[in-house]
Amino acid sequence: MTHNTTLALAAIAAALLTGCASSGGSGASGVSSPFSADGSSALGAVHVNTMRVFGDSYSDPSFTGSIGTINWSQQLQARGLVTQNDNFAIGGARAATGEVRAFDQQLNTALGRNKPIADGDLTVIYLGHNDIGRTGSPDGLVKATTGYKEGVARLIAAGAANDNRRIFVTQLSNWGRAPGVSDGTDYQVRAWNTMLAGIANENANIVAVDMYTPFERVFADPQAYGFTDVTTASPSRSAIDALFQDAIHYGSRGQEIITRVYQHYLTRGWDWANSVSAGAAASAQINKDIDDGTLVLGLAGQQNLRYGLRLLPLGMSDSKSFALRSSASHVFRPFESTAVLQRSGPSGLALDTALGSDAKPHAGRVGVAIYQYQQNESLGSAQDRYGRSYTANALSLYWHQPVDKLSFSSKLSHLNLQFDSQAQDDMVNLSLRNRSSGDTWSLENTLRYPLASAGWDFTPWVSLTGQTHKVNSANVQSLYTTDVRYGSSHMSELLTGLGIDVQSKPIYFGNGKKLQLGGSLNHVTSLYRDAIRVSMEEAGSPGLVQSEVFQSPRINRTQFALQATLDIAKQIQLRATYGTQLQNANDTSSLLLAASFRY
Repeated sequence: MTHNTTLALAAIAAALLTGCASSGGSGASGVSSPFSADGSSALGAVHVNTMRVFGDSYSDPSFTGSIGTINWSQQLQARGLVTQNDNFAIGGARAATGEVRAFDQQLNTALGRNKPIADGDLTVIYLGHNDIGRTGSPDGLVKATTGYKEGVARLIAAGAANDNRRIFVTQLSNWGRAPGVSDGTDYQVRAWNTMLAGIANENANIVAVDMYTPFERVFADPQAYGFTDVTTASPSRSAIDALFQDAIHYGSRGQEIITRVYQHYLTRGWDWANSVSAGAAASAQINKDIDDGTLVLGLAGQQNLRYGLRLLPLGMSDSKSFALRSSASHVFRPFESTAVLQRSGPSGLALDTALGSDAKPHAGRVGVAIYQYQQNESLGSAQDRYGRSYTANALSLYWHQPVDKLSFSSKLSHLNLQFDSQAQDDMVNLSLRNRSSGDTWSLENTLRYPLASAGWDFTPWVSLTGQTHKVNSANVQSLYTTDVRYGSSHMSELLTGLGIDVQSKPIYFGNGKKLQLGGSLNHVTSLYRDAIRVSMEEAGSPGLVQSEVFQSPRINRTQFALQATLDIAKQIQLRATYGTQLQNANDTSSLLLAASFRY
């Protein structure tokens, strides 16, 4: 048996490049969102241009500052999630009209400025406490409901709910649990929250933010969330282990929970939307490994094939596959050299047969491959409390056919995807694990034209790839809200690739040393990509189905790579690889030096 140990001697990488020049695969790609600076779903990439806040003392920075607590809107800005925080909230404000602090007057101030609402802007409304009051609204919230709906209508007319913008209507926590408020107000809180859910249900770009559930969890089990007192005002302890700063206001720890709930809603549907297209990365990897493991370029190599069945391993690095096939027979893949270091063995098997005969072995080959692909995304930072991994089990049919001096390849793959998502937040003392499933269909066609000279092999190629992706509906536990029922989501995409691979003939030195050089340049672009619709129904608001539509960004990627491989002894190989995406070389370049030892 041949064993292999690979040591990474140096790696400088902002991001390992996805996709492969030789296969023309699509690689991984995320789903854009209204508040994403780079198309990513990671919380670190959230970027709200201007956040406009309308509210009462729970949101008014002057008031929270006067009682010595943090303010949720300022926290979002301090964490880099919001560029401009335009906060119009005033302590004591009501949704009902008729007061200088009321919602309509705050709107007059905001909309009277010469600053129109633009793409990437977020509007947050957090009102209702003072309309209910300490003993309940005398008119059953009739005036408050009218004022609130009129204010939302003005914001919609001003463009706050246009595409690439959002309005957050914030449902109240159980106001009656505050030490200075009557217990009998809870029914009005629930009625108010139901009214807000109805507003959200009428517009896809208005989101009902559930503040009720996370605080109910705290009230139900205070110690589990690090609180020792959730019933009395304790200004000296409200930043430590008490919930209330005074008779009706949360302290800093309560404001922190509010902050994290808003953070949750900023990216609520993104991970689900990005899961829809996750199969693209797995499909691209499978197509690469099928080519690398089974494709033979050039007439000389094809004539060395034998008629009959071949059983070949897939997903092995060059050094591991050295004893199984000639290194001159496979497709040059410089981009993959940065990834194979993590592999411990073959990821799949391919079984194929020739379509010709011993007299004409180069008539073509057809085969079937089974494959397993795994990808992990770790928890990123203290603010990014979500991680995701998935496994793809694939069945692929492939066909390699020489056409005169050309080489045509077609691969039809079906991938069954199993997602495993993790979420954790020490603040609310929860660690959750959710599972879901999906599938991907992929058809990739590639045409290559191998050219040989005295010292170099050149392979220009062009590819066309069609894919459909689907994630099945699932019930998902949430850190901050009641369980969420996600509906089935799907998308289709069509991509094309064009490139050239270059590889030198081996250069031999004395004492068995051998040097081989290579390079690759390719461009992949999307001809068509569906938008992804994500529908969500929270268990706490049955019947309220909220939908978000995420536009899939256009793929326009040019990759360049260079590689040098030096065999200094029969068992020792040194490899240097540089790769970059030319549109963003500063953030996507990678340089890798590696040594492989066979023993």
